[in-house]
Amino acid sequence: MGFFRCDSRLRWPFILLLLAFPSAALALSPDESLLLDRARTVAAAPVEDFSVLGETDGTRDGCYRYQLAFLAYGLCSVVEGEPTLRAEGRAMFMRLLEKMEHPTTRAYWKALGYEGDGGPGENVMYRGHLNLMYALAHDRFGETLFDARFHALSLSLSGEIGGERPTCCEPDHLFIPCNAVTVLSLFLHDRAFATDYASVGKRLLAWAREHMPLEGTTLVREDYRPSTGKSSAGRAGFANAWTIAFLAPVPGLERDARAMYGDWRRTFVVPLPLLGVVKGASAGEDLSLGEMLSSSLLATTFGLLAAREEGDERLHRRLERTVAGVECLVGAFEEELPPARRVQAQTFRTIALFARTFRGWSEVLGLKN
Repeated sequence: MGFFRCDSRLRWPFILLLLAFPSAALALSPDESLLLDRARTVAAAPVEDFSVLGETDGTRDGCYRYQLAFLAYGLCSVVEGEPTLRAEGRAMFMRLLEKMEHPTTRAYWKALGYEGDGGPGENVMYRGHLNLMYALAHDRFGETLFDARFHALSLSLSGEIGGERPTCCEPDHLFIPCNAVTVLSLFLHDRAFATDYASVGKRLLAWAREHMPLEGTTLVREDYRPSTGKSSAGRAGFANAWTIAFLAPVPGLERDARAMYGDWRRTFVVPLPLLGVVKGASAGEDLSLGEMLSSSLLATTFGLLAAREEGDERLHRRLERTVAGVECLVGAFEEELPPARRVQAQTFRTIALFARTFRGWSEVLGLKN
């Protein structure tokens, strides 16, 4: 299955050559080579082997869904930059997708004590990324194996976002970024199958600005509790950067994303000459020092994606320096962290590597003129 199913006798010598001489054979940056090697390691392991994503020491949520999804997105970017990797990239992507579907990836839902199976109407933090991986398998690699599941999940997700409210990530806990991931996946379904699912993107932004607006801007707050109508803005810098990065490529949402980016830059980016820093919280949020630093790190990392998508290369370079430095520090001390923090560190390093190497959805999806 997966990695081995797609191989032929003639392709193995070529793959072995790439493994032995990656820098000589390919025109990749050092960071892209790191991401490619990471994808190779994960893809080469059996589908049921999750130790390659880092030991969790019994932590209830290994964050596998995020590691697999962002690694898969990064792999698409690497292949876009080096088309000779397409065949191998397709095989690796299929293995990452098989792992994404594996029960181990979804086990966090029950482990965290949530009721139900994390299906329709909830758990968009998994289902949205899964659907985008289905979308990319078809769009980037011409893989049709998952199309039936792609059709069914797209239909369900579009109905949810276009309904009374967007889809929750956790029970009674709604975040716009994961719904934005879903909208991008629906656009790719529209592009492949002439549906109109991604039109719910307008509905998503309208709902968010009505129920969880960041006052005085086109931005939104971090989260929303449907049962109470309460929301917070402790990580609004991160939430809006993620949302911008995934909605900007969607036809009909470009102007919305551009306006949001302007407000996001004015509200959250700290003006520094060499390094880039993004505030995580909006003014007036009462955060501890640890919460403030964590929020800022997330906002700075996802700010890389927003800046690249909106063509702000100057800010992108400054943010990249900051994220690269923090990533090195995290790697140096990762083994000393308690299990739950170690899982977060492992996930951060995967996302940071993705963010520093990603070419932007507009380029990866062939949308640039």
